Amino acid sequence: MNVRTEAHRWRLRAGYAWDQSEDPRLAALRSAVDTRLRRFTSTVSTAGPDGPSIGYAGVRHGVVIRQLLEQRREIGGATTVSRVEHPVDRARLFTPGGPPDADLVAVSGTAAQIGALPRDHALVLPYRLHLAVDLAGDGSWRRGVSKRERQWFTALRNSRAVTIEVATDEESFDFFYDRMHVPTMELRHGDRTRNETRERAHECLFRRGLLAFAVVDGQRTAGVLCHRGPDGSVLTVRLLGVLDGSQAHHDDGALKALYHLLLEWADDNGCARVDFGAVEAWISQGIFQWKRRFGPTATVAPNHTGRLRVWWRANRDTPAVRDFLVANPVFELTDDGRPRAVYFHDDDRPARYDLSHKCANDLEVRAVHLDRFLAGRLTSTLER
Repeated sequence: MNVRTEAHRWRLRAGYAWDQSEDPRLAALRSAVDTRLRRFTSTVSTAGPDGPSIGYAGVRHGVVIRQLLEQRREIGGATTVSRVEHPVDRARLFTPGGPPDADLVAVSGTAAQIGALPRDHALVLPYRLHLAVDLAGDGSWRRGVSKRERQWFTALRNSRAVTIEVATDEESFDFFYDRMHVPTMELRHGDRTRNETRERAHECLFRRGLLAFAVVDGQRTAGVLCHRGPDGSVLTVRLLGVLDGSQAHHDDGALKALYHLLLEWADDNGCARVDFGAVEAWISQGIFQWKRRFGPTATVAPNHTGRLRVWWRANRDTPAVRDFLVANPVFELTDDGRPRAVYFHDDDRPARYDLSHKCANDLEVRAVHLDRFLAGRLTSTLER
């Protein structure tokens, strides 16, 4: 291998570590650069009369939060009409008049930066959570999986030939990236797609991690590319996909089968944990509701994003704002840094407890009445 190629690979690994490392020193440095040196962005996204306007400001990679909130608004029936984005002065942002003027606003920053913003009509959320299943090598993880999921996978195995294939050849990587990951992300997220580059996926995940496929009746129907920790005991899901992004494979549960198979393989091969990766703090998002069924523990992200917080505030009291808050419960952070579920409700809108927050760890729950929250008098009923 020539020096130039090795130098390029080193840059790929360094870039991946900068984005994903769980080393406390590197995570602290990345957080400091993002929140003290890099330019912040501010966006206001508007919708038709049936949806609240949404503002986001803070670190640039936090655009994923704005995208998620737009998706939730669209699911509620409102079409995104426009977005206005511009740089924002960091010092001014973390003052009472600094966040964008919108019905609902999310601002990201460090705990100290978010702590400078007013707490009336507002909650402090984790920037991201990770969902991980701990393994003991004895199959006990299955007890944490929902009964419906267990029954579904048993029925699948009784009716189809379902196996896992771990692959290490270059052709398999190309097949996964081109035929599974890219088309799945494009069809699922459209212009909101965020892909790991092919080069970095190959160098930092394929060469150093795990590529596995769910094989159903002899056909690779879904695939996953995982990062593997330094001692090999932790697998972290990074990239996923179904064959050709097919909706039929989604509907058949190819990805669900892959998660069952991956957990089995990891448990049988000495892994201590499978980390399903990051989710944002909104309980209603489908990816959280799906992963939750496997009985994971929910914790603050282990990389640099775990040092960030989100200020989530309602600026106006309108029917659209109330509808959105009730339809999209959140995880806030307690004073000791643990996630706690918050469900909004009012006299006409019951709390959406059907959107379950339950994970393997015993998370607190509180119900917040919108009349008091939107009046700036935040009280709640603490539950278990």
